[in-house]
Amino acid sequence: MFIEVSPNLKKLSKFFPESLYVVGGYVRNKLLGLEGGDVDLCSSVDIEEVSKRLQGSEFSVKIKNLKCGTITISREGESFEYTFFRKETYPEGGGHCPLTVERTNLLEEDVVRRDFSINSLYYNINKDECVDLCHGLIDLHDKVIRATSENIFESDGERILRMVRIAGELNFKIDKKTLQSAKENIANLKDLSGGRRFTELEKILYCDKRFCIGKKSLKNALSLLNVLGVWRCFALDVGKVKYNLTFKVEDRFLGLLIDIVDSVKPECLESFLEVFLKEQFSLNAAMVSKITIFLSGYYNALGGMKNKEYFFKYFENWGGIEPLLASKSKHVQNKYNFYYRYIIGHGLIIKLSDLKISESDIKKNFPKIDKRNYGRILNNLLSKVFDEKIANRKEDLLGEIERNLINY
Repeated sequence: MFIEVSPNLKKLSKFFPESLYVVGGYVRNKLLGLEGGDVDLCSSVDIEEVSKRLQGSEFSVKIKNLKCGTITISREGESFEYTFFRKETYPEGGGHCPLTVERTNLLEEDVVRRDFSINSLYYNINKDECVDLCHGLIDLHDKVIRATSENIFESDGERILRMVRIAGELNFKIDKKTLQSAKENIANLKDLSGGRRFTELEKILYCDKRFCIGKKSLKNALSLLNVLGVWRCFALDVGKVKYNLTFKVEDRFLGLLIDIVDSVKPECLESFLEVFLKEQFSLNAAMVSKITIFLSGYYNALGGMKNKEYFFKYFENWGGIEPLLASKSKHVQNKYNFYYRYIIGHGLIIKLSDLKISESDIKKNFPKIDKRNYGRILNNLLSKVFDEKIANRKEDLLGEIERNLINY
């Protein structure tokens, strides 16, 4: 079975009389008539020998992962990831990283470490033929994701999320035994780093866009997360999340978070997001803060917070909040958007940074005022300027503070 490879790959294969193989997603996608994606190469030759063979050629070599024997080979803007045939052992749990890596000369031993049959197709570039040791071509034809062995999830929890993503990208069904094995090993997701969880979840959320299959495949992928019981491994006290906003908003991660919040119903939104986003996805403080503001603005609008109070708090973040509201309630979105445009159209002072005085002015003119009161003073002034009770002039603002010194 023939697939098209680039001229650079054909040239590279001439340095491998033993045969050079493309393996994994590229082969799978090409056989399906889809865009190939990243090119993963392998052969029986170790990376030191490959570097030696390519020395002085038009190909450049860069080490990517010495432990796993992985290098990047590049030419004319094309890059390929190469590794030698290998056998792997894993520690207990599902933390993804192999404990040991051992080189082998046999493709038959290398295929054992592959996850799914449709990802275990090797294409021999030298001979232009497909090598299928796991019946991947049959599963590809039947649109089935099948594990290469019963224990592939025991050592690598990430494979469970990858399985869901591929099912969504290709709109494939999952073999019953494979699905059951994933359920039995779902606890291994807890061993994955937050970064890996976030990366794979993001890919799942946009799986329908990779090959433009349609949102039905996304719905099937998200349904699989519920079927597998993934959310309990993300420290959520619910077995299933009811997906409503995830499909409707452009930023699907924010939509998913709203669906999670609506399913969990935490007592305190801010505390929940602080813990959930940091512990489960390792997001930094700035990202957590931004997400918290967007979701707080969304829920406070639905709760009917007064316009003035609302935009004192969310004016600068309205651009991120509005599309969330538009997907939930056009009426609420229009109500607040009207006031937002009114503020802009009339040039109203809505931000502390627009006041003609700052904390340093308070400190200079009223040294006896406790600095812990600065924020309250400036917010009071902002409110009065907004209501046009005082002018936004430095002398007027300082005069207002002086008239109220007894309160500070």
